[in-house]
Amino acid sequence: MSHTQWSSIEQEVWQVVEAFNKAFAANDPEQYFVYIDPEITVLTPSNPYRVEGIVDDREEFEYSLREGYTRVGYFQEMQPYIRVYGDTALVTYFTRGRYGLGEKSRVAYLKETDILVKRASGWKIVHLHLSATVSG
Repeated sequence: MSHTQWSSIEQEVWQVVEAFNKAFAANDPEQYFVYIDPEITVLTPSNPYRVEGIVDDREEFEYSLREGYTRVGYFQEMQPYIRVYGDTALVTYFTRGRYGLGEKSRVAYLKETDILVKRASGWKIVHLHLSATVSG
């Protein structure tokens, strides 16, 4: 389904995901965490464990930026799929981006699933799951 065929609520959810990804691509933790729920859980291919809660997620995110591991050079999301079930939304899409600094940078192709919940302050991401597809 194309963006133009989405319902208004699906478009609203996608706007949150796009803004979240824009903050990620800008390496901007302050803006990034505006979209994160305090009870976030995160699964990424680079971690052998699940990150639980916004405090641990922020610590991990900022550490990776400082070390340059996840510093984003470019980022693109593709083929988004959105389903809304009441106050919960499921969003899946593919991403590609360049991560890291200088000669250590690498291109990564990922599959991402975001689960959002409608809170009084708007849609918040409560779960992220990223899986690697192909690395370059």
